[in-house]
Amino acid sequence: MLKRLLTVLLICSSLAARAQEQTPVFTHELSFTNENDAYLLGKHDAYYTNGVFMRLSIAGSHRLRKTVHSYEAGQMIFTPLIRKTQSPADIDRPYCGFLFGRYSRSVFIPGDGILQYSGTLGVVGAASLGENLQETYHSLLGYGQFDGWKYQVQNAVGLDAGFLYAPLAWEDSTWAKLVPALQLSLGMNYTYAKLGAYFCVGAMEKNSNSALWNARVQSGAEPLRRHSELFIFWYPEMEYQVYNATVQGGLFSKGSGAVLTAPVRWMFNNYLGICYAEGRSTLKFSIVFQDRETVTQKTIQQYGSLQFNYRFR
Repeated sequence: MLKRLLTVLLICSSLAARAQEQTPVFTHELSFTNENDAYLLGKHDAYYTNGVFMRLSIAGSHRLRKTVHSYEAGQMIFTPLIRKTQSPADIDRPYCGFLFGRYSRSVFIPGDGILQYSGTLGVVGAASLGENLQETYHSLLGYGQFDGWKYQVQNAVGLDAGFLYAPLAWEDSTWAKLVPALQLSLGMNYTYAKLGAYFCVGAMEKNSNSALWNARVQSGAEPLRRHSELFIFWYPEMEYQVYNATVQGGLFSKGSGAVLTAPVRWMFNNYLGICYAEGRSTLKFSIVFQDRETVTQKTIQQYGSLQFNYRFR
């Protein structure tokens, strides 16, 4: 009897060791995201025309709760609808680049909810290098150049504080869930309030380990629902804009010579995407439909977002 018990224990130990090898713990994650209207294969090249983001995420814990610390650098480029700018009257959305660095801390709370705090240091204007980058990749790809960068938002530096709260409202097994999200930003670059909800269908982890929240890093071995994730998501969102430096210029320093305008207060945005994550990697693609951002903007804007994450120890 004792011999059989020892045999069973040895087999169980071997299986546990193998499972641990098959699901290694990754504490770090590098993420690259590019957002561009060219992903939609249309001829629309305007408004939010390109965004590049790099992020390093590190798993941790605090008071027995999982945390993720993220360090991000990014650049966003905005242009008007008319490429051949003859005069300020042709600019329905200001020329602007936005270059920033951001730190955020995500805490996964009981009930599988998320609290996130962030701080952002950013710069608009020529110092953001928006004009330089756009002219470079347009030349490489054979795209036409925008002629009105001399009217761009002037240099200004700003700080922002951000907050996100996203509780798990409903879940059906592990194949469908609803996660409302409240986002707030207060600062010199962006001041806004956003309220939306994620509707997700597919094979998913709980929020604290899901690629939906870039949370597949772990500080220690955690039981997982499945080996991989594959799901689609829809995220409708209402936004109220108070201040937008890429439209209105610096809060305390607007300079001279720039063509500026006022933001639309209420915006309705839609995000529709698909996400796959397994082992070290995550691949996520989404299409974004965004309301007019300014009172002078002639049409809505739409673009695609492509994200790739790589995890390591």
